[in-house]
Amino acid sequence: MSGVRAPPPMAPAEIMSFTAAATVVHVGENTQLTAVFTGDDANIDGIGPVRSGLPVATPALAQATTFTLTVKRGSQQVQARVAVDARYQDRFRALTPSPVAYTHHLAMPLADGGALVFGGNTSESINVPDAETSLRFDAATESFSGGPALAFSAESEFTKAVSLSAGGFLLVGPGINSALHLDAGVRATQAFDAASGTFHRAGDLAVRHDEGGSATSLDDGDVLVAGGHVPAISTTERYDAASGQWRAAANMIVARRGHTATRLNDGRVLIAGGVVCCGTNGDIFTSTAEIYDPRADTFRPTGSLSMPRGFHAATLLPDGRVLVTGGFVTIDESTTSSTEIYDPATGQFTPAGTMQTGRSEHVAIGLTDGRVLVVGGLQATTLTDLFDPRSGLWSAGPAAEVPVSSTATLLRDGKVLIFGGEDDSGFPLSSAMLFE
Repeated sequence: MSGVRAPPPMAPAEIMSFTAAATVVHVGENTQLTAVFTGDDANIDGIGPVRSGLPVATPALAQATTFTLTVKRGSQQVQARVAVDARYQDRFRALTPSPVAYTHHLAMPLADGGALVFGGNTSESINVPDAETSLRFDAATESFSGGPALAFSAESEFTKAVSLSAGGFLLVGPGINSALHLDAGVRATQAFDAASGTFHRAGDLAVRHDEGGSATSLDDGDVLVAGGHVPAISTTERYDAASGQWRAAANMIVARRGHTATRLNDGRVLIAGGVVCCGTNGDIFTSTAEIYDPRADTFRPTGSLSMPRGFHAATLLPDGRVLVTGGFVTIDESTTSSTEIYDPATGQFTPAGTMQTGRSEHVAIGLTDGRVLVVGGLQATTLTDLFDPRSGLWSAGPAAEVPVSSTATLLRDGKVLIFGGEDDSGFPLSSAMLFE
């Protein structure tokens, strides 16, 4: 009796090679990955199923990324990895101007990789200080088109925009023109719903926080609004995105406006500096700082800034420290080029060098490679600055005409959109450029 031959054993899952066409690309660009393997199925995380020997494109890369290839055969599984670095060119590139000019507007990134710019004074209604219109920026085509109408107008001096954890964002306070026609006045808020792409009313604050208040996303999905108004107040409130309701929160230790509020990696919020009162010749600034614990709903003092300052900027660094830059520092509102870093581990601020020029009401934006880009401010200048937290050193960034009241928005692909602003006569601009 002749036996039946058993089928030959299947070759085990094996990866012969997993390579990238380019291991270094510019931020916002992609490359192709090619895997050669044997197995029943294979998948690259962040990309999807792949076939042996056929190249696939990566998404646009915002930062250094390691891709993992997983090949399976039966119960067996093998993996391989390839790293692709994404580096900035450290340049500004001008884009085609938008169809509508904006100044004193706001801007927020969108989940699709683009951005929404909205509110402020526009060339469509040059005599109206705060509009209800918006423009969408498409990162793929690098072009602008009409966006959704706001529930009511917004303006950067009176409105704060803050991201919501479930997508979309909250606008705290309306434009001054809308406030005249709303029952809640400048206490009204609205939200942008990412799913529907529309704006809607989102309740009312209990008190006014315009003129230098802060709005900060908390790690539980709430939003903390603190201080602001003239004279400065210590009142804070919390917005619950799930219910769409506002509720009172603990008072700050120091009444202030023009301060910064930065969420730390552990969920607490650093409140630093600001204006505490009004002198006969100008504002009085503070060097005090305090920490808000959202779980306990309490404020406690922490180390003080090296100098009083207000209308400065604060940026969370990758290692959890906070970089503080510029601001007004004296009663006659002269600006400073000085910077300092807050370390949550010690609760202390230490000097961090100087920028090329004094700045206030500027933008200091954390790039995807860990550095901080500083641009703009009330004092129009072509100077930009870059801070590298790994070396602790400042360097000159590329020169760029960054108009007063322009917005700077970090896009999903790592590039920064600089949009709009005003000319020397105060009229809105339609200029746009990318830092890449």
